[in-house]
Amino acid sequence: MNITNEAKEYIQSLLKEQQAKGLRVYAIEGGCCGPQIGLSLEMPEESDKISVINDIQVAVATKAEEFVNSLTLDYETEGEQSGLVMVGAPNNC
Repeated sequence: MNITNEAKEYIQSLLKEQQAKGLRVYAIEGGCCGPQIGLSLEMPEESDKISVINDIQVAVATKAEEFVNSLTLDYETEGEQSGLVMVGAPNNC
């Protein structure tokens, strides 16, 4: 998993605002499209793998591990909207 510098700045501002320590990446079993990858500011679970990526603590749930290797978190602005995007997230539809 990679976190761009733009995403890092945005995530750090969220963490400070929410008084959180890091991100948690998890997978939700999906229907015909396969698993969905999610991000949250939750505390890590006991079985999560925790690492520091570009100065951000990232906890990865066991079910999400196979999907995060090729995942990049980036911050994009399009028109008046902006936010995090997951580049390389699975899309089986």
